[in-house]
Amino acid sequence: MGSFMGLKMPTSFSAAPLIGAGGARMAPVVAAGFTVAPEFGYVVLTASASVILTQWQMFQVAFQRRRSGLKYPKMYEDAEDSLFNCYQRAHQNTLESYPAFLTLLVISGLAYPITASVFGMLWVVGRVVYSLGYYTGDPSKRFRGAFHNFGLWGLLVTSIVFGVRTVMPLLSA
Repeated sequence: MGSFMGLKMPTSFSAAPLIGAGGARMAPVVAAGFTVAPEFGYVVLTASASVILTQWQMFQVAFQRRRSGLKYPKMYEDAEDSLFNCYQRAHQNTLESYPAFLTLLVISGLAYPITASVFGMLWVVGRVVYSLGYYTGDPSKRFRGAFHNFGLWGLLVTSIVFGVRTVMPLLSA
């Protein structure tokens, strides 16, 4: 049996043998007394890509703020068809789901690092497409990136599966 945070997990849940380039076995990484598979590096890279996303959006909002002449501390322009508001909403909407995204990415990444990274990058790429659609000034074009939701839902499902599989030994004891 393996363990996670002091909880025993069934052997079938433990990671498969870790194989690197050339077929060499890869050792798990121990950080702060917590062991993670080397594939967790993909989760870290996905989280880093998400930070780059939010920073890119922030700069887009700042440039659009300058172009529109909107002064701080106003968050939105009063104009009905404001291009600035589209930029601001794309960024704000990303930030509204960002804590849930990061939490689910890390949780699901502990058990399923590759799957979590794929779902995470689907969310990141979807948010880029969502933003670019919104940046056209036609808010309906943001839906082109709505597939980011599949990334978030995938992370939610894998996190739930991880949680259920982790507590099952406790329930059967």
